[in-house]
Amino acid sequence: MSQETINAYIESLHLEDPVSPEEFHQAVKSAYKDRSTQIYFIWKKLKELYPEVDANRVIREGSYEFGLWQGKKIAEKYGPENIGPTEAILGQTSKGGVMTFEQEITELGEDRAVKLFHACPHAEALAELGESPETIKMFCRDMLGHCDYAICAPFPNVEIDFPTTVADGEGQPCAMTITRKK
Repeated sequence: MSQETINAYIESLHLEDPVSPEEFHQAVKSAYKDRSTQIYFIWKKLKELYPEVDANRVIREGSYEFGLWQGKKIAEKYGPENIGPTEAILGQTSKGGVMTFEQEITELGEDRAVKLFHACPHAEALAELGESPETIKMFCRDMLGHCDYAICAPFPNVEIDFPTTVADGEGQPCAMTITRKK
């Protein structure tokens, strides 16, 4: 391929142009879906090549380690003892996350904070792969969701729960609920 062809292609991407909120949203959503799809294929391949291995456990524990890594970064920012429900929610809320998961913070308080996720690229990716509602729920609740629980593990003052998730298939958002430990 000639340098001229390469340059023309790169120029056609308009990398210097501002990105609209919708373009940003779609790019981040696509990246999340790609990550979910990659994990899904790793899970399937583990089950195929190593049936004696608990593939769900491998993904669950990998997800947990990823969340723990994220939680430690938040703990460094605030100090683990200083993290209550508000800091826990705000510490893991970003522009990309708000846009991609259509997040809405509905409560911030000393004893409780709630953030709703109205969309889930993980569940969307699995549905696009043809997985059943039961598998999508299991993938979320039994594997990927452990990332979110681990995010709060370094914070001794709070607990996290998801009374509902998009993946449950009941038309409810993911309701990240963080409460202060008694």
